[in-house]
Amino acid sequence: MINISSVGGKFAMATYGAYAGAKFALEAVSDSLCREVAPLGVQVVVVEPGGVRTEMAARGVETANHLAAQMTPEQGERYGSLVQANNKLMASGTASCLTADAAAQVIARAVTTRRPRARYTAGRDAALIMRLGPMLSDRTLDRVLAANLRRHYPKGAVG
Repeated sequence: MINISSVGGKFAMATYGAYAGAKFALEAVSDSLCREVAPLGVQVVVVEPGGVRTEMAARGVETANHLAAQMTPEQGERYGSLVQANNKLMASGTASCLTADAAAQVIARAVTTRRPRARYTAGRDAALIMRLGPMLSDRTLDRVLAANLRRHYPKGAVG
């Protein structure tokens, strides 16, 4: 059994709470299922991609913009710059993301390997964060993610 999770199933970014929550849950379900079905000879494998060049990013930006347009002035003041920064981050990262074909090759390898690992990352960004993340304290990881996002904030905005 192959479950497609995400680095978002291990590390949650600002405004990605619902997505990360679903992927964190998938990670837990996969771990539990693995322990349940292993005695039956069934292997559970989790693939954890980083950014993959798909329509999901464009739909996410479109949804974020739609929600931002419905914000009250107070909400816009509080969250507008964050939404803009996330959209710019998503757009800047999409071009350098793993192609869907390359992600599919990782999944195909997991399916066809006689003795697959429990987890596979897909993409350099995923491999980096999955190795680096556990080595950092939560506060240090927060600062790293915030610094990466801060570069995408509109000029003069507080991030």
